[in-house]
Parts: sequence; C-alpha cells; structure tokens
Amino acid sequence: MREQRIGLDASTAALSLRRRYIEGLLTRAVAALVFAAFCALAAHFNVGLDWSQSAPVVAILSAMALVNIPYWYLGRRTQFSLSYFYLHWALDLVAITASIYFLGGIDVPLVQFSYMTIILTAAIFVSQRASFRLATGATIAYALLGLGEIQGWLPQRLGIWHHHYAPTLRVFIVGISGVTFFVFAYLAGTLSELLRRANEELAATKDIVEEQNRLLEQRVRERTRELEARTLALQERTAELEELVHIVTHDLQNVAVASTETIRKLREVDGGSCAPRGQRYVERLQRDCRLMATMLRNLLEVVAQSEVAERREVVDVNAVVQDAVGRAHAIIESKRIDVRLGDLPPLLAEEQKMYHVFENLVSNACKYVGDKRHPTVAVDGFVGPNTIEYSVRDNGVGIEPSQMGRIFQLYHRAPNQMVAGVAQQGHGIGLAVVKRIVQRYGGRIWVESTPGEGSTFRLSFPREMEHIAEEVRDSA
Repeated sequence: MREQRIGLDASTAALSLRRRYIEGLLTRAVAALVFAAFCALAAHFNVGLDWSQSAPVVAILSAMALVNIPYWYLGRRTQFSLSYFYLHWALDLVAITASIYFLGGIDVPLVQFSYMTIILTAAIFVSQRASFRLATGATIAYALLGLGEIQGWLPQRLGIWHHHYAPTLRVFIVGISGVTFFVFAYLAGTLSELLRRANEELAATKDIVEEQNRLLEQRVRERTRELEARTLALQERTAELEELVHIVTHDLQNVAVASTETIRKLREVDGGSCAPRGQRYVERLQRDCRLMATMLRNLLEVVAQSEVAERREVVDVNAVVQDAVGRAHAIIESKRIDVRLGDLPPLLAEEQKMYHVFENLVSNACKYVGDKRHPTVAVDGFVGPNTIEYSVRDNGVGIEPSQMGRIFQLYHRAPNQMVAGVAQQGHGIGLAVVKRIVQRYGGRIWVESTPGEGSTFRLSFPREMEHIAEEVRDSA
C-alpha cells in the first residue's frame, strides 16, 4: 500500500510539473504578444512612438512569443523538466533589456517593471527561490543597461521620452528598481508558497476525508449486512413462533370445544343423578371450558392483528364510524346516549381493520358512559401537517390513574368493572387488538382520562397522501 502510494505521488508530481511548464510557456507568449501589440498600436496612432522606434521592439517581442514553439518541442522530448525555465528566463531578460533600450533606455519611466512578469512567473510556477534569482537577474540586466548608457557604451536613443536623466539619478533609478524587484519577488513568492501549502493541505485533507469516507462506507455495508442477517433471523424466528402459536392455540381450542361438548352430554345423560354439589362443579367446569375456548379465539385474533399491514385502500372513516354506531344502537337507545360525529378525514388502510378499531372504541365508550344525566359520545378527526388524527370521547366513569398504562395490555381488566351498579363483561382483548391494528399502519394510540369525568382515546396515523381527503370528498 505504501509503495503504491509513493508511485501515485510521483506520478501526480510529474503531471504537476508538466502543467506548470505548459502554463509558463503560455504566460510568456501572451505577455510578449500583449506588449508587441501595445507598441504596434502606439506607433500606428503615433502616440509617443513611430515605426522606426517600435519596429525593433515589436520584432523582439514577437520572437519571444514564437520561440515558445521550439521550447515546447524541446521540453516534450526531455519530459518537461523545469530546469529549462531558467534558460527561458535568461533569454527573456536579454529580450526585455533590449526592448527597454530601443524604447529609450533608463530614461523611459516605469518600463523596468516589465521585468516583473517573469519574476511573477517564477514565483507561481517554480518557487520563491526562483523568483529571487529572477529578481537578481533583472537587477543585473537593468544595471548593465544603465552602466552602458552612462559610460557611453550604448548610443543614446530618443525613444518615447525626450528627457535624459543625470548619471546620479540614473544610478538611483537602477537602485530603487532593484529593491522593488526583490520586494515584489518576496511578496509574490510568499503568497505563492502560502497558496501552494494550502493546496497541499487541502489535497492531504481530501485524501484523509476520502479514506475516512471509504472506511465509513465499508463499516456501513458491514453493519447493514449484519442487520439484514439479524432481521432475517428474527423474521424466521417470529414466523416459527407465530406458526407454533397458531398450531398450539388451534389444538387447545379443539380440546376446549371437545371438553365443553363432553360436559354438555354428561349433564344430559347423568345430570339428574348428580348431587347438587356435583352439578355445581359440572356447571363451573362447563363455564370454564367455554371461557377457555373464547380466550383461545381471542388469542388467535391478537396474533393475526400483529402482522405487518400490506394491502391498503382509501377508507371512508365517516362511513365506518356510522356503521359502528349503528351496530351499537341497542345500548345507545337504552342509555339515550347523544352520539356526535365530526368530519372524519379518510385514511389509507384496510376498511375491515378500521371498522374493528372504531367499533371497539365506540362500544367501549357506550359501555362505560355510566349513568350520566346527559351521556355523550363524540368522535372527531382532523388532518395535521404530518398526521391524520382521530378521537373518541365520552363523559363517563373515566379511568383510574393506576390503570392508565395497563389498559392496552393483553387480558388486562380493571379490578372494578362495575358501571352504574352493573358488572361489565369482557376479556381484556379489545384494546390490545386495537393497539396492534393501529401499530400495523405506523400509528399510535393513547388515552386521556379523568375519573368521574370521562375518557378520550386518541389515534394518530402518518399522513401519506395529502390529496386523499379532497379526492374522497369530491367523489362523495
């Protein structure tokens, strides 16, 4: 892994050198052509230069741009070595110095700053040390030009500036220009080094982040495989348990029914010869067998309602609740219960299951409404931002606080089942089944109650289709 990493780094470094080489050649060519075009336009419009003055400069700068072609082929044959930059820059120093001389030499103000183009190129594409070397070369070249003009080695040219500085001022110009070259080299080189280090740190950080992401993705895949394996094992185990419960419950139910029938026949055949105590035992045994059969049927129903819901349809909850109220008409009429139905939004579920839920809640509300003077049962619903909620409220006997957390447990019944002096029948199955049905659809159910003032059962389902309510209402 380490050897492979070193190989990748070396390949990346070589590619970076090639790109610097190409960008450097392009920078030299563009800069030379820009200055050549500027001098040509100045001569064409007679702005400080004529063709006799600008022609040598245009020729030198054009040659600087064209010479990049052999530079390119030479660099290509030598794998684009950066050492050739110094050869390029040496020729650039000579060309720039010659151009300055033909434009008027030291007497031309600000022209010496053309050296800064190659100083900046060295700082960007090589290093700060290279920019200092170019600053040194530019200072020497400019100083030799000034010395040649002062000593008379080079004839004076009018150029674009017809004023000539005194020798001492020329020395000052050369000196201040050299200082400027080195300051510029320092600033450009420092900035380039900072940017280069920042890029290297970003690249290193990117590698670290990519490695961490790779490890994280690998861990997620491994954990996902483990969870899938555990889920599959749990599903298999659950299926086995459900199958076992179905088999055992079915067999026990057959035994309970058979026992009940045997006791019934015993009472028909030999019931008259039994003592009163024996008859009481037979009646109790028959009652217990019937209760066992009922509890086993309820257990099978609970197991069936614990499965995950798959088939769904748009259920008209208004119609479902009206059917549930219609089924409880006997107790509603006998107790003169005022049943109030609100606007109940539709739900994506199974109509049969929803009927079971609301039939159980409405019948419980009617059963435990007590002997209130004005008994009331209200069913309401509304659509929230993320949920569809329903409530079944009564003003009956309420639920004791100690029983609030247990009423949804299987086979749980409150100790006191007397309502208005009448014992209420039940096996503690209904609310447990209701809870399992609600959970099948990703919902939840809870109760709010105050003893003596009534109870409110609330149901909340996730909102899956925003346009269901509108579609159902429109179709109605």
